[in-house]
Amino acid sequence: MSTSSSFPSETRSSRTYFGWQSEKVNFLFGMTAQRAVMCGAAVLVAVSPLAASDISAGIVAWPIAILLALLAFVRIAGRTTDEWFVAAVSFQLLKFRNQHKFAAAAFSPASKTDPAGPRPMDLPGILAPLRILEADTGNSTMAVVHHRYDRTYTAVARIKFPGIGLVDSARRDQRVAGWGTLLSGLCTEGNPIIRVQALQRIVPESGASLRRWHHDRLAADAPETAVQITSTLLATSTLSTSQREAYLAFVMDERRAGQAIKGAGGGAAGAAAVLVRHLRALTSSISGADLQVDGWLGPRDLAEVIRTAYDPHSARTLADRRASANSTIADRGETGLAPGVDPGVAGPAAAEAKRGSYLHDGADSVTYVVHDWPRNQVFSTALAPLLGEGTHRRAFSIHIEPLGPRVAERQVMRERTARHVAIRMRQRTGQIVPEHEQAALRRAEEQDAERAAGHGLVRFTGFVTVTVTEADQLEDACAALEADAAAARIELRRLWMAQDVGFSMSSLPLGFGLPKMRW
Repeated sequence: MSTSSSFPSETRSSRTYFGWQSEKVNFLFGMTAQRAVMCGAAVLVAVSPLAASDISAGIVAWPIAILLALLAFVRIAGRTTDEWFVAAVSFQLLKFRNQHKFAAAAFSPASKTDPAGPRPMDLPGILAPLRILEADTGNSTMAVVHHRYDRTYTAVARIKFPGIGLVDSARRDQRVAGWGTLLSGLCTEGNPIIRVQALQRIVPESGASLRRWHHDRLAADAPETAVQITSTLLATSTLSTSQREAYLAFVMDERRAGQAIKGAGGGAAGAAAVLVRHLRALTSSISGADLQVDGWLGPRDLAEVIRTAYDPHSARTLADRRASANSTIADRGETGLAPGVDPGVAGPAAAEAKRGSYLHDGADSVTYVVHDWPRNQVFSTALAPLLGEGTHRRAFSIHIEPLGPRVAERQVMRERTARHVAIRMRQRTGQIVPEHEQAALRRAEEQDAERAAGHGLVRFTGFVTVTVTEADQLEDACAALEADAAAARIELRRLWMAQDVGFSMSSLPLGFGLPKMRW
């Protein structure tokens, strides 16, 4: 989780980017407030037998003091033992209540208002409060995801982009600047768009479009042997290429748009109308970033995206159905199943969260959170190793939360103060100030200067998920992902005992928010 503001430095070759800042500021002597309290408690417990002149009490007190010190200082896989303890206890409580498993399909509950009607959408875990609504954009029907607890409304666009890997540096910098302009336009006071999620999924090519193209253009007098060989190759060929799916989700807060929603008629229909209005206003900013909106996902389209994430085996069937619906056969009046998936069956039939992985409909997934972004200046192609061609399915998602001017000023000043206090405490006690703390203070000062000059400030975090359909390939896929992250100079941390939540954040374009800020 990071607070970001990018500060470019011009070079002759290409522009570089830097300036992201971690939100977790050390409270005292390089420790967080929780660890400082445990350390202080360890000292008090250790000296209490001496203060009471009762050495025999040390038999009980000193082991407790040692345990508290270990909880405060010992780290395992980058996390302190107290963090592991809290995560393990929470996960075991879920297992004890059998809440780490999910069963839908035939076990899905019927609607309370219409028991004989279609079953409502049934999603696991943190996705349970969601429901998919419809909004009329004038030309088509848009899916609007309503979170009844967070009181948010989300719309998802399928995006096409030309890429930046093979273009010249000037054009590359222009596209990145356009993306920055889009985000800075959301950093206004009271803007109802509170989050943006950019998701890219890399999935094996199903070949459905190629097979449909071959079927539609097959000549009637083609040699039978050639037809048989070509059809066999298309039906049994292994997947050797990857298909990229890019989505952009915009989340609107119902509380910020309360007056506009009331003016539009109120309720879910009014909220959907207001969201569509704001998305139309963002069209020029999206185009300025060289992002082409291929279409706003409808209810069946969004349900298909969710379904294929949970059940990779269904991707080929659904791609065949969509290709068939778009072919000339459909134009001649033949009927069939509509493309997409009914929202009622968008979720998994069965899922189980394990300590280090997530099982769902015949697939295994492992999710990582980006713990640390590159600490040096990088080019705009820094994420290329993570998003390159691979033999396994991957999903990379960035969640961005624009901050208004007042909130940005308050957060930057709080961070500057915390960084300054941490350095002064080290100086007063005669400790050497680490270079990373001094660099963090300089970045906070630069962020404050940029904010005062009118630039926007955002919070953001990233998640990466790797999915396999064969369990014995899971660790190989994880090793390949970690190697690619190291090549991109990004530090990943596996979401132990929170894989189901991480999968929802990483693989699904539903616009879930960031954790609350920790100071």
